[in-house]
Amino acid sequence: MPSTFNTGVSLRVMLLAALTVHITDQSPAVFSLTVPDGPILTQLNASVSLPCELSPLFNAEPLEVRWYRSSDFNKPALLYKDHKIQETSVDPRYRGRVSLTGGLERGNVSLRLERVTLEDRGEYVCYVSSEQWYEKATVSLTVTVIGSAPVLSVAETRGGSQVNITCSSEGWSPQPTLTWRNKEGTEIRNAQVLNTPGPQGLVSVSSWLLYSPSDSDWLSCTVSLSEEVKKESRILPRAPMEGECLRNGYQYLNI
Repeated sequence: MPSTFNTGVSLRVMLLAALTVHITDQSPAVFSLTVPDGPILTQLNASVSLPCELSPLFNAEPLEVRWYRSSDFNKPALLYKDHKIQETSVDPRYRGRVSLTGGLERGNVSLRLERVTLEDRGEYVCYVSSEQWYEKATVSLTVTVIGSAPVLSVAETRGGSQVNITCSSEGWSPQPTLTWRNKEGTEIRNAQVLNTPGPQGLVSVSSWLLYSPSDSDWLSCTVSLSEEVKKESRILPRAPMEGECLRNGYQYLNI
């Protein structure tokens, strides 16, 4: 029994050793940076990390680490140099809101950004330099803001066989997608859509279409950033029931 136990321990130690990523203290002559392929998504007023790692992994404490917007190399959001964060010559918009996530000794040079604003969206450059080499890579940050529920309005057309239905919503970031569907869930593609930039860079969206109502068909307008992040409103054109008062003869549902 003791020898079996020791063998099991030895195998586990060997397995852990095989899985352990080698991290060296010595800077290689040449290195690269690993960053995400797509944008990093975050919400307004949240905290977010912009990932950036050395490859191969090695101790980044002796290096210079600079995070800056695409055209502001000399006015970085964060500058780590001479083994410490440099407070001078940094962009005042980021003062008190940025830090390194920790793990410089493991080759992790990721940026931590607190209290995210709409102005923070865009591209950031992760720049790392040693005495022999430098490398840089770009990380994109998208700030999401969920806008208002769509507002539906109806105007009758001449002849009365069709109605002009308008859907509008405001306060979105980034630009949302607007989709019309009938009660079967089929997308209606003949609508006109207009996106309008508003205050603080938020987007308003509106759309309109001609529709032939019936007593049972309802119509939905969905404004979305993704399948999970969306607002939807519905309209049910029908004659009012006894004792019921409908706005312009139509029932409105927000979901």
